[in-house]
This record gives sequence, structure tokens and C-alpha cells, in this order.
Amino acid sequence: MTAPGHRRMATLLQELNVLRAQAAAPEASAEQRVLAHRDATYLAIDLKDLAVAMEQALLCVRVAHSTDDAPLQVKAHVTLGLALMEVFDDQGAQREFATAQALAEEAGDARGVALVAVNASHHELERRNYRRAAQYLEAFTTSPYQAALRRPDARSLRQTFYINVVVAIAELLMAGDLSPVDVPRNEAHLQEAAAEVARWYRREGPQMPPQDAAAVLDALTRHALWSGDLGAAMIMANDHVRITQDASLPVLYGRALLDRSRVHACTGDLIGAMRDADHAVRYFEGTVAGLWAVRSRETLAAAYARAGRYREAFETQLAVTRRVEELYRDYHQQRALVSQVEQQAREAEVRAHALSEAALRDPLTGAPNRTVAMQVLHRLYDRAQRGQPSAIALLDLDRFKGVNDTHGHLVGDAVLIETVRLLRSALSEHDLLARLGGEEFIVIFPEMAIEAAAERCAHLRDTLHRASWDAVAPGLGISGSFGVAALDGGRDITGTLRAADRALYEAKAAGRNRVVTAAAGVA
Repeated sequence: MTAPGHRRMATLLQELNVLRAQAAAPEASAEQRVLAHRDATYLAIDLKDLAVAMEQALLCVRVAHSTDDAPLQVKAHVTLGLALMEVFDDQGAQREFATAQALAEEAGDARGVALVAVNASHHELERRNYRRAAQYLEAFTTSPYQAALRRPDARSLRQTFYINVVVAIAELLMAGDLSPVDVPRNEAHLQEAAAEVARWYRREGPQMPPQDAAAVLDALTRHALWSGDLGAAMIMANDHVRITQDASLPVLYGRALLDRSRVHACTGDLIGAMRDADHAVRYFEGTVAGLWAVRSRETLAAAYARAGRYREAFETQLAVTRRVEELYRDYHQQRALVSQVEQQAREAEVRAHALSEAALRDPLTGAPNRTVAMQVLHRLYDRAQRGQPSAIALLDLDRFKGVNDTHGHLVGDAVLIETVRLLRSALSEHDLLARLGGEEFIVIFPEMAIEAAAERCAHLRDTLHRASWDAVAPGLGISGSFGVAALDGGRDITGTLRAADRALYEAKAAGRNRVVTAAAGVA
């Protein structure tokens, strides 16, 4: 690699480390983390560090699904699809693109549908599946989402879409892979897309990033070859080589050499075709771009054969076979590494989920804790302000300190565990029982009137009082006092909790083992 190439690689590594740090920053929002993981994935792909690319893409998806942001989830699944494409897991890539498509359509995310069409077609173009790429693009242009490309924020997406159209249709037409009926329509689409790409290049060519310029020149060279303008094709092929070489873009430079080799062959300059193909072979050898090394040799073998140099063609083709075998072994080694990364990511996700769940559970009883209760109360308070009241009850076990003093803390812990078990069995699946601390609990009754909640608490009181506690400690009896309040939007959450606490105090003062509502009365 040249000195500029080394400098560029060092810069990319530095940028990758910055992005990974941004994705891990505690103060970063979910959206910022998703986008940092996405950009880190793309940089890792450029660096051909596919294990890191997979790691970042999997994290991208996991963080995106921690939000309700469907467009963000679409971007994450597209990112994972592109990473899977790089490790030649084509089925996995197609699966992720299909998932992204379904999410985008369900959310009415037109830009997301366009994003999928562009990247799925790019995947097929990289595999030289030009027909499938064209099908993706045509399906989008006839869909109700195609207007998304005209939005101001879709400019880059629109340009890439037209580039893909030019490449896919030009290759199909040059190969004669379209039926006579389909040719006129596709020729019209090709001309329209090529005109759009050419206007873009005339307008912004000198200011374009080298990667964009390379993609444009690649597409326009193919269009010129199809139209028979070999002079224009050679000019663009030369520009393509120069730009990628000057910018120290290793893989793109090698691909530009192959494109120019093809143009030389079309003009009859077989010496030039062999020279560029051989240069590409030597350029790709020893790099991580093994597939392009194979394609370079195939191009060189074809040029030798056209020049009548059959022995060299045969030897080059043998080298292709050997390199394919090496790629096959490398692929399985790479897949093993990627599978390991995927497994580690899944295990990390399980651990994160377990830790998240543990943070929301009382470690002794397994009941939800105060954090969960407050989250639920905030949701129900919002509903109450819209006319859907709920009710809450504070529960305190009577004389619980005496249980600890008489029987010890182990028995006290057993009482708390059994209390949760008994109350859960008497509550509906919609009700929430949470431990606030010590012997104090809260019961939340979503969208239930205070009268019905008081009746339910009377049943809970009886469940505790009538249960046999002999298995915990012989002769033990447990009861509880309840204070019930309405969460109706008239009082805020703090005010509602205070009202329930006052009612609980009244229940204790009235002799315990009672239910008192915040309004009045004893059940």
C-alpha cells in the first residue's frame, strides 16, 4: 500500500474508534447511538474488519429496537444487511432487507422503503445479479412510495438510485437478457436515469467525494459502452482510474482498472485490456479483496483468450480455480469468526436484558420495584387526564416488626415472599403489585373505579388474614392494612400517593386489617 493509502487507513481507524466511543457514551441518545453504530459498521467494512462490522451492526439493531422509532429500526436492519453482504451471507442479507421493508411499509416510512430498494439492489449488483437488481428498482418505481425520492432530504438516495438503474439495465441490455417486449421500456428508463446521473456529474463533478465520483463514472462508462460511444467510455474509464488512484481508494482503484480493461477490450486494444487486468490482479493479490482478485484473473484470462494466447489463458484460469478454493476456505473461517461475534452479541443482549430486568425487580420477592410502579403510574396518570381514571392502594403488613423480633429476619423474609405469592394469585393479570420497601407494597388497578378497587383490596385483605402461615412459622398470623385512592387526574401522582398514605394511616389507627378509601369509609 502507498504512503497515502497507509495514512488513509490510519485516519479511518481513528474515525472508527471515535464512533465506537460515541456509541458507548452514557449521555448519548438512542438515536445518536444507532447512527454511531451504523457509521462504525460502514467504516469497518471499508477497513475490511468484518468481525467489527458485524459487532457494530448487531449493536445497531439492538439499540434501535429499544426505541419505538420505526425509521431508525429500518436503518439498523439495512446496516446489518450490508454487513452480512460483506461476509457473503446472502440469505441473511436478504432477510434483513425484507425485515426493513416490512417495518418501513408498516410505519408508512416512504424514505425507508427507498433506502431498502437502493441497498437491496446494490447487494444484487455486487453479486452481478443484474436482473434481480432491476426488479427491486422497478418494483419501487411502481410503488406508492416512489415520491420519497423527490424529497429534499433524499437527494443522495435519489442519486444512488439512478446510478443503480443505469448499471443494472445497461448490463442487462448488453448481455441481451431482456425479452424483446421489455427492451423499449428498459431503454427508456436507462436513458432517463443516465441523463440524471450525467447532469449531476456535470454540475458537481469537481466537488464530489471520490467514492461518489467513482460510482458515477462506473455507471456512465457502462452506459457509453451500451450506446456504442467508445470514445466517451474511454475518457470516463481513464478519469475513473485517475480519481481512485489519487484518492488512495484501494478496492475502488482495482475495480476502476477492471472497468478500463473492459473498455480496452471493446475497442480492440487487447494489449491495454491485458495490461489493466494484470495490474488489477497484482494489485488485489495479498489484500482482503479476494473476490476481486478472482474477478481480475477471470478478466485477464478472457483477454488472453481473445488475443489467442491460450496457454496463458489456461494457466490464469487454473489460478482462478485455486484462488476460489482459498476463498472457500477463508469464507468458512470468516463465517466461524462472524458466528462467534453473533453469539457473543446474543449473549451480551441476554445479559443486558437480564440486568435490565433485575434492575426493575425486588431481589427478595421477585416483585416489581418502586421504579416500575412509578413508570406505570405516569402512564396511567396521562390516561386519567384524558378521562380514564385508575386506582391505587398502599398496603402495609401489620405488626411486621414483631415478626422479625420474635421469629428472626429469615422468617420475616419468608413472610414477604409468601405475601407476594398470595396476593399475585388473587390479582388479575392487569393489576400490578410492587414492593416499595420493607413491608410496604403498592397495588395498581388500571382503569378501575375506586369503589371496585376497594372491593378488590378487601378480597386481598381476607386472602392474607385467612391464609395458613404455619409452614413459615407455627402459630404465625399475618394481616395487612390498605389505603385506597383514585388516580383520576384531579391530583397529581404525588398527591394521589399522599391520599392513599393518609387512608392507610386511618386503617392502622382504626385497628389494622382494614381497607380505607381516601374519600371516606371502612370496608
